[in-house]
Amino acid sequence: MLRLNGITPVMATPFRDDESIDEASLGKEIDFSIDHGAAAICGPGFGAEFYKLSDPERYRFAEVLVEKARKRVPVIISTGSGSVHNTIEFSKFAQQIGADCLMVVPPQRVALPAAEVIAFFSQLCESVEIPIMLQDADFTGAGLPASIFLDLANRHSNFLFAKLEVTLPGQKCAEIVRGTQGRLQVIYGLGGIAMLDGLTHGASAMMPGTAAIDVYVRIYELYQKGQKAEAKALFYRLLPYLTFALQHIEMGIWIEKRLLVRRGVIPNARMRRPTISVDNDYEKQIDQLVEEVYVVSRECETIPRRS
Repeated sequence: MLRLNGITPVMATPFRDDESIDEASLGKEIDFSIDHGAAAICGPGFGAEFYKLSDPERYRFAEVLVEKARKRVPVIISTGSGSVHNTIEFSKFAQQIGADCLMVVPPQRVALPAAEVIAFFSQLCESVEIPIMLQDADFTGAGLPASIFLDLANRHSNFLFAKLEVTLPGQKCAEIVRGTQGRLQVIYGLGGIAMLDGLTHGASAMMPGTAAIDVYVRIYELYQKGQKAEAKALFYRLLPYLTFALQHIEMGIWIEKRLLVRRGVIPNARMRRPTISVDNDYEKQIDQLVEEVYVVSRECETIPRRS
């Protein structure tokens, strides 16, 4: 049974000048993540601009993740689609190529009742054997009720993870962990902005981007060692960067790519259009924030990783 404990970053999608996917740079990003302490890797999620990728591109992205990871860490493939049929089709493909887990966001273009969400995930759980993660991505609201997670956990042995990307997630996190006696693990997303909240309420893993992975890994290790004040102080050094980035999902991805470029992981911070643009004052602010987190990352990078 797969367990996730630590930092499980979502890969960004590097693009060439013609906006095609730069697979070589994606491979370098995967190596960078694993070398810097990733407990697992994930894609193509929101952080990969999956909503701008074609279905063939998402399938190929999944293949690259599995091929480049080479079983060094578990690979989580994001397979959520607008229908049960498409989601199951992609999920079976991911299982076939060797994925270790599926991350699935419920259909979001239309609001669905709880019973339909449960039916959606029940059909998915019955169609594959590998673990399922429900991505509760409601960036400005409370998301799905905890009862849905508890219901699915009781019905399906491969429903093992809840990823929370909602406002004030702590109470829901604690309720899920308590209600399943820890069998259903909770992962926090949303760029890691609520990381300390998650650690306090029983979350087992965090799913930010990969550009500052060594900082998140260090925070997690400090907290697990009982050095909570040190963990908190280090996390607070990320807050200016995170609060600016999370004003808009496109900004969050773009600034993440800017930091990856600064660290020599990918060659450019190109976004696939449509996207946002900023004026010179914002550009200067972004450059300063990226440089500040680059310094913190390099400080953490010198700390020996666990074997």
